[in-house]
Amino acid sequence: MRLHRKLWLDYYVGGFLHAVLKPCVVVLGKILRRNHDLKSCSSVTLLKLMGGGSLIIAYPALLALKRAPGIRELRLVTTPAVQPFAEILKVFDEILIIRDDSIATLAADGCKAIARLFRCDVVIDLEPHSRLTTVFSLLTCARNRVGFFTTISFWRRNLATHLLFFNVTSPVYRFYDQIASLFSGHVEPFGECIHEFRAHFEMPACNSGRHQVAVAPCCSDLARTRMLLPAEWAIVVGRYLAAGGGTGVDVHLFAAPGQQNEVESIRKQIQEKFPSAEVVNHAGRTSLQETLQLLTTAEVLIAIDSALLHCARLLGIRTISYWGPTAPDTLLRPSIPGHDTVHYEKLSCSPCVHLADRPPCNGNNICMRLSVEPDRSDSREPCWVVS
Repeated sequence: MRLHRKLWLDYYVGGFLHAVLKPCVVVLGKILRRNHDLKSCSSVTLLKLMGGGSLIIAYPALLALKRAPGIRELRLVTTPAVQPFAEILKVFDEILIIRDDSIATLAADGCKAIARLFRCDVVIDLEPHSRLTTVFSLLTCARNRVGFFTTISFWRRNLATHLLFFNVTSPVYRFYDQIASLFSGHVEPFGECIHEFRAHFEMPACNSGRHQVAVAPCCSDLARTRMLLPAEWAIVVGRYLAAGGGTGVDVHLFAAPGQQNEVESIRKQIQEKFPSAEVVNHAGRTSLQETLQLLTTAEVLIAIDSALLHCARLLGIRTISYWGPTAPDTLLRPSIPGHDTVHYEKLSCSPCVHLADRPPCNGNNICMRLSVEPDRSDSREPCWVVS
């Protein structure tokens, strides 16, 4: 299914099911009076259907949850798009997949997952903006249902047994850490998490004598206003290559299979500007595991806000990133000093992701233009008028 269809289903179908189920839930809660003490939970199930990057950001908290006293099993319910990111973390004992390519597969796999989880210890909903995930958690009849609520998701009250306030202007990783603390999990310093994550990858030898530069120019369909134009990638990559002379360099472009044509346009622009560099389009040709294996040989990753950026930070690789519709201070956990170079021009409309149902600029993401060239002549504060 396309993204807009998923969002439509979540809003309208999820809203209808909330209205139908909530009175029953409130009455049954008063009658059954179940014990909702989280300290007695030994099996924990997390629900994350969109955004592989969010799982990567949550890795320190997931690691703490995995090691928490009394937790014997950590399970994840997710979709095929997020599954590869879940697998590389090596923290889940079981991963249940809900296919979302059609309404039929979504419903069928959802019912199977509910049957598998029926009356489990706890379900943790990591989707703070979704209605259907709240319904899913409820239908499992889990003894404990943990979730987030925002200023507008008041409808989650009485549907979850434990709610944490999710302030969209604060760092998201702090809310994941709160989940770990509910189960007495201790979140290790980021440097320790880097060491743990890198241990899953063999460090290949790179004896070519050439500099290895990695580029992650794409993101998921959610908030594609994060992306730069091919000509802008030629500028930002070229800026880095020019500083090193632009010779003896291999540039590796990574993206998902469906983004191969977009990446090819970027490859041609960079190759034309730096003909002595070897520019390779890996989009759709390497698995995520293979991509990260190649990434370990790079001296730097140049990226926008994407899952690969957060993976690179977990690998301890130096990063240069460009931001606009999302804000770096809400997504980047403090890491090794000097390892992350961030380009971000704070406009009054930024960040807009999760704060507006559609970008106020309707895709004319001047925030990304300014992250590349902050001294542009049209860098005055925009005034968006939505009709």
